[in-house]
Amino acid sequence: MSLKGPIEWRQLESLCSGYLHQDFTVEHGSAVDAVRAWLADATHRDAHVLSSEWRRFLNLTYGMDVDARMRALQDVCGGSWAPTAPEFEAVSALLLDAWRR
Repeated sequence: MSLKGPIEWRQLESLCSGYLHQDFTVEHGSAVDAVRAWLADATHRDAHVLSSEWRRFLNLTYGMDVDARMRALQDVCGGSWAPTAPEFEAVSALLLDAWRR
């Protein structure tokens, strides 16, 4: 499934390419800490948009397993994140809650 097209994923692309790249574990230790770093650097508006984009991504990939979702995410946003199911859920919880920042 490709999510490329008219939908823009600006903040999600920023997170994936800038924070969840191939060296994110060296720089941040974990995906959760990389997301926290992105949120610390982001404006309130950017965090709100990221949360909205993540909700849209989850809705469009509903029913996919974690591996399929990650292939779809990498297809539209890049990055090198290949999470386990628990790590995906932990990051997802942060992203869903990001609008409250």
